Amino acid sequence: MQEAILKALNWRYAVNVFDTSKKVSDEDLKVILEAGRLAPSSFGVEAWKFLVINNPEVRAQLKEVSFGQAKVTDASHLVVLAYRTDVAENISRELVERVSSVRGVALDDLSGLKNMVDGAIGMKAADGMVDAWAKAQTYIALGVMMETAALLGVDAGPMEGFLPDKVDEVLGLKDKNLSSVTMLALGYRGDDPMADAKKVRRSFDEVVEMI
Repeated sequence: MQEAILKALNWRYAVNVFDTSKKVSDEDLKVILEAGRLAPSSFGVEAWKFLVINNPEVRAQLKEVSFGQAKVTDASHLVVLAYRTDVAENISRELVERVSSVRGVALDDLSGLKNMVDGAIGMKAADGMVDAWAKAQTYIALGVMMETAALLGVDAGPMEGFLPDKVDEVLGLKDKNLSSVTMLALGYRGDDPMADAKKVRRSFDEVVEMI
């Protein structure tokens, strides 16, 4: 298992050039998205939304506000990861309702959890950090999705090179209490010589310190 994981992560490459003739299967796409859904989040609030952009016209519009990056339209699938902008108002209530429904716990018995989440988010709101916190949560899901894709042999290209306000406008996210954070292009690498280049990373001892 350890060898398979490291092999997949060494194979993984942030693809810029995709083979337009190859498509990710529905089954593999579902697993990647499910992995994102199952990703951990602070307090289990899941302050994110994954939008799979299948409409070619919409993807063309997104390309225009993504500095013309070809992978927006060339990849088999494009996922926009957005964070919820209504975290402070709604997230704790929704969390305890979900816990109550799934685990069969009375809402009154979850008041402690709700108060704890409200308190933590309230502190972040006082510091003006709620949006930054919610965005950071989204990157956890992104990482899990990318690792899952690698284990499936599916290439992934994470993207921050776009204009979030324009992406939000194209997708009508503001009215949904959402805002784009990052995108993930999924597919199979095309004619990109850098894809086979030796991976450059700092050594284990430089990155890891045992205390």
